Amino acid sequence: MITFLHTADWQIGKPFASIADPAKRARVQQERVEAIRRIGSVVRERRAAFVVVAGDLFDSATPTNATVATALGAIASLEVPVYCIPGNHDHGGPDSLWEQPFFKSEHRRLAANFHLLLDPGPVIVDAAGADGGTTSVVLLPCPLRRRHVAEDPTAWIRGLDFAPFGDRPRIMIAHGSTTVFAPGGSTGGGAHGGFIGPGSTSQADEEEPAGGGINTLALDRLPLDELDYLALGDWHGFLAAGSKACYSGAPEIDRFPKPGQRPGHVAVVTVSRAAEPRVEPVATGRFRWLVHAAALGDGGPRQLDDWLSEATRPAAAGEAGFDTCLTRLEVSGSISLAERAELDRLVESWTARLLRLDLDDQTVLAPSADEIRELAERPGDPIIARVASALVEMLQGATPSAGDESPPDPDVVRRGIHLLHALVTTADADPPEPQHVGAEPATASPVEHPPKETTS
Repeated sequence: MITFLHTADWQIGKPFASIADPAKRARVQQERVEAIRRIGSVVRERRAAFVVVAGDLFDSATPTNATVATALGAIASLEVPVYCIPGNHDHGGPDSLWEQPFFKSEHRRLAANFHLLLDPGPVIVDAAGADGGTTSVVLLPCPLRRRHVAEDPTAWIRGLDFAPFGDRPRIMIAHGSTTVFAPGGSTGGGAHGGFIGPGSTSQADEEEPAGGGINTLALDRLPLDELDYLALGDWHGFLAAGSKACYSGAPEIDRFPKPGQRPGHVAVVTVSRAAEPRVEPVATGRFRWLVHAAALGDGGPRQLDDWLSEATRPAAAGEAGFDTCLTRLEVSGSISLAERAELDRLVESWTARLLRLDLDDQTVLAPSADEIRELAERPGDPIIARVASALVEMLQGATPSAGDESPPDPDVVRRGIHLLHALVTTADADPPEPQHVGAEPATASPVEHPPKETTS
């Protein structure tokens, strides 16, 4: 029996281009390295013998030298052997990152505990067992030699002779998408259950579009009785793919979560030959990626402010709050001019606080009768009153815009009313500077004209 950590999809060097603020973007990037150090804490607490990284250690096949050195330094701090395969982001093959002189040099100097598995084939390693002795295990790596492959990376295992491995536990390591494997599935049957549904595409976010029919793992065609654990990478949330197979997910959350997954974890796995593995997800993520949809009703934008305040509250005293949160909001409903201004102020405030705020604004501007009357009946501002009255007529469909037979776009008209209201509100909030009591009005200083020159 042996315990190890299964992780994947570190994607060190991910650019996070959707975060506009450079300081916040750098902080999110650095947190991916800090997550490796948190993995080290789990290694020590659970006395894990080694760590398996199931692909995508780096976000790209061309990371900067600084990114390479930082990642290797963090790996060295784990202080146990780390076995890694290339994934689709940092794929292997000729002239790959792993063959570059700088990587090889830094690898030797910084992280002697890092073992890269570039070729498919059995690898027997000795590791400290749970009883304090030494246990041999068989690693079956399925590296990606290119970013996209049409063939199944695990196919080589189907014809493997397992007899020479004896009672050593067998751990397959692969990176790719698959159908969902579940005990008692409806389409397969047999001792290990069946596959339900078609093959999935690789998980993707707004920074990387998904593709179909690539890097697909046919787990149902593997000799599952000969395997003790399938360590999978590519899906960024913890997800069991059967009694023996699991996606560990990324150790630090890097995207808005998808249904049914648990991002920000590593898997602590205990295996022995011909026994069902024990798999426990352990949280390692620090950032919170929040998704919320709100239909603004009687409470107006204040209800959104209340939700954000509660959702980003520190989990415990001394812990970080809103400055570790990235949020996606979908806002709908009808709002008045005053509520529109309040929503704009709220978004400005929370954009400054949060690491990232994505707003899907589907609200409809609906000026109240009082707001329209206030704009259209301004005796001191006849031009504003005239413009407001014309916009209201357009909104009500009374008159088309000048020189246009088609009715104006109601949304454009509402925005015009909103801008007019904002202009008036700003002007009313900034009265002219008062004159000092008793001050004399300014008078122009007399100008002395030079005498005219005379000519003789």
